[in-house]
Amino acid sequence: MSKQKRVPLVVAKLKVGDKVRVKHGIRDADYPDIPLGGWAGTISNVHKDGMYTIRWSRETLASIHPIVRTRSERDGTVLGEYWLSYGDLEPDSGGPLNIEQPTEITVKPLSPKDQDDRIRMIFSLTSEDPLPEVGNETLPTYRDYLAKNLTFPFQAEHGAEYGHPERVKVIGLGDPDEEPMIDETYGLLCEARIEGQVVMLPLGELEDAKPNRRLIDDYCYWLHHWG
Repeated sequence: MSKQKRVPLVVAKLKVGDKVRVKHGIRDADYPDIPLGGWAGTISNVHKDGMYTIRWSRETLASIHPIVRTRSERDGTVLGEYWLSYGDLEPDSGGPLNIEQPTEITVKPLSPKDQDDRIRMIFSLTSEDPLPEVGNETLPTYRDYLAKNLTFPFQAEHGAEYGHPERVKVIGLGDPDEEPMIDETYGLLCEARIEGQVVMLPLGELEDAKPNRRLIDDYCYWLHHWG
């Protein structure tokens, strides 16, 4: 009968409550352009795999590069803590912080397959920028983009959210110099033909807008989430 091979246990060399700093040269696993050297915090959890959760100090969070906060808000990550291994850390002996700052920020290219990125392209933003809020300053830019890229006329469904959907023919976004086509409550308005009459409808209430489905869906997504 063979002897069972022993698996060495991971011995915790740090404990909850210990104050630590990140060794210089360590970088963020998700964003290699962000150095973590000098970040200071407190061990809040010790994991069996030898990893530690560090809760960053207020001084650290106040000193890090603004792009770190921007990325955290954009990606929905927790900014206040991070996982690191024992080899990445050293005891915090006190004294002023010596936080490494990024020397070159790498901006991820915008992807036409990503809905947020397609909207960023409209406003000439980078992948690091949050989407702008819907308002009187941004709606004209979006209107100009749609006026150049939508194919008119097109069929769409309207009224589904009111319980009585009907097919309409959208014929244009109107002439902004002759009649205001931007509403403070409903966003962009469009001209549509229903039963022989031309009416103004909120563009954000259209669905199944062939062949402009993606353009309209992107606009509705932006309107409803950043409006």
